[in-house]
Amino acid sequence: MKKLRWIAVHLEEVLGASLLAVMACLAFANVVTRYLFQYPLAFTEELEVNALVWLTIFGTSSAFRRRRHLSMLFFQDKFPEKVRYWLQLCIALLSACLFVSLGYLGYMQLLDERLLEITSESLGAPQWLYTVCIPVGCVLIVFRIVEATIQDMRRPT
Repeated sequence: MKKLRWIAVHLEEVLGASLLAVMACLAFANVVTRYLFQYPLAFTEELEVNALVWLTIFGTSSAFRRRRHLSMLFFQDKFPEKVRYWLQLCIALLSACLFVSLGYLGYMQLLDERLLEITSESLGAPQWLYTVCIPVGCVLIVFRIVEATIQDMRRPT
């Protein structure tokens, strides 16, 4: 039970590390086949590039969970405690709005790709399978923003 809770708390790190391991294996397999058999596995590049988008999403979510996202701390620290409280709340709200908008636009792109039946270049897979990371990732990021904000607001000053 304790391990499941740890995995739930550190979901982004677990998924990111797993994905990075798969990407390393794919890259290694591509190098081996290219130099031993003179036959590169071109499709691995497509998978690795799209996996990198997932890694970026997981990293962003993890940064918000740990409160390590880009923030103007230099300016925030100059304000009194009460102003900082409201400033943090505004930053969280604007961040959530940004990722809700991005998630919505990603969802609209996903719908277009499904409607137009767009396929990827190397594998011929439906492109929306790669695009699904944007709305799903944005939901995860917004969840982490809300979670971190609630924890910060409950913390005594």
